[in-house]
Amino acid sequence: MKHSPQLYRGKKSLSYTIARYVFAGTALILVIILGLNYRSSKKHMTAVILEKAQHQTEEYAGRINQVFAAAQKIPTVMASQLNQVKDRSSTDLRDMLESMLRENPDIFGAAIAFQPGMCKGLSHMAPYAYRKGDQVESTLLFEGGNDYFMEDWYIVPVQLQEPFWSDPYYETSAGEEEVLMITYSVPFFTQRDGKRVVAGVTTVDISLRWINNLMENMDVYETGYGFLITNSGRFVYHPDQRLRMNETTFSAMEDWIARNDDLSAKESKIVLDRQFSVYRKMLSGESGLFMDSFMFPDWKEKAWFAYAPVRANGWSLALVYPRDEALSELHSLNTILILVGLFSLFILFGFVFIITRILTLPVIKLTRYAKSVAESGDYSKEVPELQASDEIGELANSFSVMMNEIEEAQRTLEDRVKERTAQLVQAQEQLVQSEKMASLGQLTAGVAHEIKNPLNFINNFSELSVDLTKELKEALAPVDMNQNDKSYINEILGDLSMNAGKILEHGKRADSIVKGMLLHSRGKSGEFQLTDINNMLAEDIALGYHGMRAQDNSFNITIVEDLDKDLPQINVVPQDLSRVFLNLINNACYSVRDAALSKPSGWVPTLKVSSRQQDNMLEIRIRDNGKGITSENIKKIFDPFFTTKPAGKGTGLGLSLSYDIVVKIHNGQIQVDSVPGEYAEFIVTIPIKQ
Repeated sequence: MKHSPQLYRGKKSLSYTIARYVFAGTALILVIILGLNYRSSKKHMTAVILEKAQHQTEEYAGRINQVFAAAQKIPTVMASQLNQVKDRSSTDLRDMLESMLRENPDIFGAAIAFQPGMCKGLSHMAPYAYRKGDQVESTLLFEGGNDYFMEDWYIVPVQLQEPFWSDPYYETSAGEEEVLMITYSVPFFTQRDGKRVVAGVTTVDISLRWINNLMENMDVYETGYGFLITNSGRFVYHPDQRLRMNETTFSAMEDWIARNDDLSAKESKIVLDRQFSVYRKMLSGESGLFMDSFMFPDWKEKAWFAYAPVRANGWSLALVYPRDEALSELHSLNTILILVGLFSLFILFGFVFIITRILTLPVIKLTRYAKSVAESGDYSKEVPELQASDEIGELANSFSVMMNEIEEAQRTLEDRVKERTAQLVQAQEQLVQSEKMASLGQLTAGVAHEIKNPLNFINNFSELSVDLTKELKEALAPVDMNQNDKSYINEILGDLSMNAGKILEHGKRADSIVKGMLLHSRGKSGEFQLTDINNMLAEDIALGYHGMRAQDNSFNITIVEDLDKDLPQINVVPQDLSRVFLNLINNACYSVRDAALSKPSGWVPTLKVSSRQQDNMLEIRIRDNGKGITSENIKKIFDPFFTTKPAGKGTGLGLSLSYDIVVKIHNGQIQVDSVPGEYAEFIVTIPIKQ
């Protein structure tokens, strides 16, 4: 009875499936890279912006301080000179003041105000020089009266007998429009009745117009701004002119809270507490950064807040940096990278699809042929001729041979069945004995072959991805773009190339493991075969190491291979002897891992495997620097069921079976050399001629 097979009816081609998986994997890698890059870039850019903010604030505060500090020296020098001048005529003093103003363009006006009775023939005298347009003129303050004695700029330094900065005030007496001024007063002294007494006060007036120009030209992005406050918290400058000289930082903050009535009571308290704590630091002359400021009409728009003191007069300068604007360049760059990544992904998808389509065309032809044969049952159809010299071409040739054999088998089936039946009857006992090992070998070979096919795709396309990143980097080289953008793109391409290289490296490692599995599945159990011992040792080292890594991914060990390249091939049972070496290597790895906690700092776990020819014997040494074996245990380690491992970790049969394989099957010897706590070395010797 002829059964019709169920054929695959899927509509997705192999090339599309491969391209889709490559696309998905690359997209995932790209998303991870872009996410990590954005997070790292944001952290770095934030640090740069904050450093710039602090530096810029201190720079502007220093420039303001420099003007005030220079202004302080002028009345101080005049006071020092007046302390020594006895003849104080009004004309000489006016000339002194006018000369001083011509030499110091930052000074608006200056005065020398005497205490009553200090000038002969005058109850008081206060000559004052000031600027009027481009000219310097002079007059007497409050001529005919004594009102200046009641001004703060005079009373405070006289009482304190030390210099004094006045609060800012608007001046209109000079005949010009209203000007915001500040006065610095320094007392000067004389001797009367043997005592040092205040003779008067010398002052300079500084116009604060230049501060407005300085603050308005600050570079703090489009919506950022700066403000300047006195040591009492009053605004000297603020972009909102209504606040200048009318509000303090505390009253302005309360008004701001009142205007933002959408804030809850809890949110209002948080804003006030945080902002007031910064204002208190500013008034105490500190400098620093505030990372969570609410300084815009929309309280949800956050800002960075940098502040620094003007040390000459105790004022404080603050700059407010809008976070969204400061990071807009990063957002733009990230958008560009996303677009470039998406474009590259679609290019990669198309490229992979085309390449796989070309590579799989012969497979498609073979598939159609096999489907036709399966549906019709006609094995006489010729296999299509494929123009391929690779594995697919070999597959087609093998398929053709197989079809010829099937056709021949159909013609001679009855005779062949009788012949094969007789052979099977004769070999029945042998097959029963080797059934388990044969099944295991077939399973190992099948699994290895199934793994090898996708593994080949991984290795091929990861190698192709490395080349693609190089080509993309070369293609972007002549593109005109910002140097920072180019650096970021090159960095991402470098990471992609490195990741693809790592995939290729580990894919090749996995390929070597698969080859080892295939080698271990070859041959028949119990058969002596000519074997390259060095290759066997290399495979067993890899299997032992990766087996331990599979159990404990933190495990690591330095492997030293000292294998004699001139060793001859010898007749051994490869599966049995490989079991011996693998058991000894596993025991060495276990000993090193178990001893790690008791070893001193700097200890390097090491496994050394060597092979040598000694006369007509082959000597293999497997040595580790783990916990070693005591002399008492050395006497018992080859006894069945003896083990030093914890319960459930070992059967105690490994070394016993190894001893039987080496001594009884191969007529060799197995010996142990060990120093407890330092090392253990197993020496296996096998006759070269069996």
